[in-house]
This record gives sequence, structure tokens and C-alpha cells, in this order.
Amino acid sequence: MRKVKIKEVLQTFIVANELKKRYSEINDISEYKKVYSAIRNNIKNYSEKELWQRIKDKDRIKRYKSCDWYFGKIKISSTGVWPHMGHIADNLLFEDTKWSANQIYTNSNKIVKGELNHLFRIMPFAPYLNRHIPTIVTQGGIIRDEKKYLKERYDIDDGCHRTVCLALHGKTFINAYIGIPKK
Repeated sequence: MRKVKIKEVLQTFIVANELKKRYSEINDISEYKKVYSAIRNNIKNYSEKELWQRIKDKDRIKRYKSCDWYFGKIKISSTGVWPHMGHIADNLLFEDTKWSANQIYTNSNKIVKGELNHLFRIMPFAPYLNRHIPTIVTQGGIIRDEKKYLKERYDIDDGCHRTVCLALHGKTFINAYIGIPKK
């Protein structure tokens, strides 16, 4: 793992959210690359203050500021997805992300199709996305309620759908920004 500045994490979060807004117009990897590059180039010169202003979730801001940040590879099976990810029933998200991906796949005929659209839309591009837009995680227990979910080493803050897709692709590890609570 290598230590990174919070600005790098903020840029990644904002790029991911801007890209999400444009998923419906992307049909192949070359379009992904073009849209990703345009968004990345647009925000690369933003100051840290400007990046913070683009994040509207006060809990996320507090969480990000309370951590020291690192970049590294982590096991998908050591992560847990965001509660109610994509409005999918909690009983399918109870354990680690790899288990959740298998539950979503196995029960896809029981899940409302609209809730799966995001997964289907990014499935072919997930490996590319993880190389350029790493998953953002925090050490476990910050996001997932331990009364409802099995505690995992890392809670996914941003990138649940991408990580589920990677698990369905058979990947074992992901690139991630790792937030470790400051002491």
C-alpha cells in the first residue's frame, strides 16, 4: 500500500459519479474511454476545496476527513457492499461482496430488473473501470451496520456495483483507495 493525498480520492469519487450520469449513452469500451478522459481532464485541475464542494453527502465528507488514505490491492472477499445497494434486498447483501455477487446472480430472476440495470450496463466494462476508477473503501464498521450485516474488513464507500461486477467476472482482487480511521 502507498499513502495518497485525499485529493486523489476526491477526484476518483467525482469522476465515478460524473461517469454514472452518462452510462446510458455509453455502448462500448471506446466510448467509455472517451467519456472517462473528458471527465478526468475536466476535474484534474480542481483545487481540493473545489472537490470538497462537489460532494453533497455530509456523512461522506465526515468519513473521508476522518481517515488517512492509501492505495493498494485488496481481496474482494474482504469487502462488504453499501447497505441497500441498488435497492437490492439486504438478505442478498449480508456477507462479503463476493458472496453478495453470487446471491445477486443466483436470485436475479427475483430482483426487479430496474435494480439490475446498472449492473448489466457496466458489467462488460468493469475491469477497465477498476483500473481507472478504483473502488473507495473504509476499514470495516463505519458504513455497514453490524447488527444487519456481517462485519467485513472493508466497507465499500463508492464502487459497489463495479466491485460486484468484478466478482462476477471471477476477479479476486481490486484496486482500491483505502481509508483507515485516524488515531
